[in-house]
Amino acid sequence: MSVKAPSRERRAREAYNCGSTMARTLETLEPGTPVYAGATRVGTVTGVYAEGEARSAELIAVHWDARGEVVAVPATEIEDVEEHAVHLLRQESDQYADLAPFDPSRFLTLRRLT
Repeated sequence: MSVKAPSRERRAREAYNCGSTMARTLETLEPGTPVYAGATRVGTVTGVYAEGEARSAELIAVHWDARGEVVAVPATEIEDVEEHAVHLLRQESDQYADLAPFDPSRFLTLRRLT
């Protein structure tokens, strides 16, 4: 006997119903949202950017506290977006030393979403 699991499409639709506990999306992030690597708060969101006319986020700009500058965090590095926090994939803040400083003039094809 097999049990049929609900389809992914149905679960996705249900997630958008009123009262849903689905995590927020990158595109709805507000500037000032804290960013965490593991349990360590590493900075705050300063903006969310998409490529060209795309509606989905390509990267978030984060004021990285320890570096004292804004860095570009690729969307692929984000593990989870909650009501009041962004959680990065890597658990240690020093694992992000390779992030490039974010200068909007260097990213000519990016468009700010928030």
